[in-house]
Parts: sequence; structure tokens; C-alpha cells
Amino acid sequence: MRLSFLFFAALFILNSCSKETRIAKKLDGKWSVKLIRVLDGEGFMYFDSLPNGTFSFNSDFNTISANVVYQYTNLNEFVIKDTISVDKEKYVFNLEVDRFFFDLGSNSIDTRILLLTKKSMELEFFDVDKYWLIRFILVKY
Repeated sequence: MRLSFLFFAALFILNSCSKETRIAKKLDGKWSVKLIRVLDGEGFMYFDSLPNGTFSFNSDFNTISANVVYQYTNLNEFVIKDTISVDKEKYVFNLEVDRFFFDLGSNSIDTRILLLTKKSMELEFFDVDKYWLIRFILVKY
């Protein structure tokens, strides 16, 4: 009985490690931004279907690089432009909640992975300064 418990515990631990490796391999590489959705603090949703930029992940060094420029027009007909720029910033991945954390300027960004396949990914994070929930739809190069 004790031997079978140890066997299943070892199998569970090995399976957990391999899941993190699989996710890291899927994250690795350069991702092109195809769509950005912004949900502002008042509950209005805006889209930029022609954003310009990329995200790059390197799981060997746990770094993220991003350079994204996007804009949208709000209800008052103002054009709002924003950028995200990160260069080889260290990230920490939390396997239990499918989130990774990195620093963007003075803020620590908590990013949720909503979808991750070999060719597509959806990321979402809350911009505390602007009070926006931003979702990125990405496609791998």
C-alpha cells in the first residue's frame, strides 16, 4: 500500500513538472498582436483591430519583451493612443492559476493566460493607472 502511494505521488510530481515545461514551450517565441480589447472603468468596451506590435517570450531566461502601439476612439470621439514597451523583463509564471507576473514601469503586472495553443494566445491584464482591463489576441510567427 505504501509503495503504491509513493508511486502515484512520484507520478503526480513528474506530471506537474512536464505541464510547466509544455506551457513554457508554447509561450516561447515571437507573437504578433492581432486584436486588442479595452474595457474601461465605466464599462465601455473598445477594440483596435489594427494594432501594431509583438510580444516575445524566452523561457530559458524567463524574460518577456513587448512593443505594442494601439489606439481607439471613445464615445466623445477622442482618439486614445497607448503603448506597452518592455525589454527583456523577468517574468514569474504561476502554474496553478495560469498567470505570469512582470514589471511594467512602476507597476507589477498580473497577466492571465486565457487561451494558449501552439499558434494562438489570449492574454489579459488590468492597468491600474488607467483603470482599464486590456485583452490581447496574439498569433505566433
